[in-house]
Amino acid sequence: MKDIFIRAIKTFIQGFLGALVVSLPNSDLTSSEVLKSLLIGALAGGISCLMNFILNLMKKESE
Repeated sequence: MKDIFIRAIKTFIQGFLGALVVSLPNSDLTSSEVLKSLLIGALAGGISCLMNFILNLMKKESE
């Protein structure tokens, strides 16, 4: 279970940092639209991370 959780968190961090690297150079961080976009990306990554964690956990339990 710990291994699944660590992999899910790593996947979230990689995806979020990738999106951050692409969006930061062309962004004004004082803009509310940019911050909203970053939060939406983080939320989507978090949902994906949680889904991956649950699916891997279910798969591991069925084996």
